[in-house]
Amino acid sequence: MLTNPKTLILPVCCVLILMCMYCPVAAVNGTVSITYRGAGGSYIGDTVILDGKNTAGNMTVVKVTGPGLPAEGVPLYDAMGIPGSGNTVATGLDNSWFFSWDTNRMKGVNLLQTARYTFTAFDQVNPEVSATTSIMLKRPEFFIVPSQNPAVTGDYVQLVGTAEKGVSYVKIDVTDTSGKVVHTFMSPVSASGYFEYGFHVDMPPGDYRIIAGNPAMKSGLNQSFTVVLPASAQPVMTSPPVTAIVTTPPTTAPTPSPTPTSLPLSAVTVVAGCIGAVALFSLVRKERS
Repeated sequence: MLTNPKTLILPVCCVLILMCMYCPVAAVNGTVSITYRGAGGSYIGDTVILDGKNTAGNMTVVKVTGPGLPAEGVPLYDAMGIPGSGNTVATGLDNSWFFSWDTNRMKGVNLLQTARYTFTAFDQVNPEVSATTSIMLKRPEFFIVPSQNPAVTGDYVQLVGTAEKGVSYVKIDVTDTSGKVVHTFMSPVSASGYFEYGFHVDMPPGDYRIIAGNPAMKSGLNQSFTVVLPASAQPVMTSPPVTAIVTTPPTTAPTPSPTPTSLPLSAVTVVAGCIGAVALFSLVRKERS
């Protein structure tokens, strides 16, 4: 029987250290899934619906990769975003998530081609927990691109695009968020399907839609368009002007030098009296002596 328990401290510590070194790391519990709602293909310009389950965390990240995009993937709403990053979507109480991707609103949508693209969903905290699905995206035979988007009121914007062959014109409607038609333009289409139309932006700042099509065309286009304030009209926070305050030191009136004053008459009288008294006293003493 051991009489000194202190001798057990060193062996026990060594055993605990060895257990920590060789104990396997517990795997992250939970899984992530992703599903595409559709027939397996969509036109670029359509809205793509993705959903799934995430039991590994409460925030899911979705990214896309494919022809024209970085191999690491980019956010669905920014084709020129940071490679490997994605758009986040909250996971519900039932571990489900839902993501609606309006391809018209994707920054750099012109990079997408007619090809198969892969969509990856992963947990934000545990990115190794992920799942993928692929979708065939098709560039429509008809597309339209504003020369600048967003634009400033007063800018001249050109709408350039391609329509299906056999169509002689396209109708272009500009609507506000309520669906009210602000402008309607008619543009001729060349034999190769090319068309171009320019207009001056006279709408106030806001979000608009450019809807173009033709009754004889198989597909149309609904393009988002934004009007913003000019840079010079943006509110600028300025500090109020600082008014310099000059303080003039108080002017002190010079103290007049005292002017010599003559002795008052009473003092002269007293002095004269004293002198006279002394003289009289001296005279009297001489007479007595």
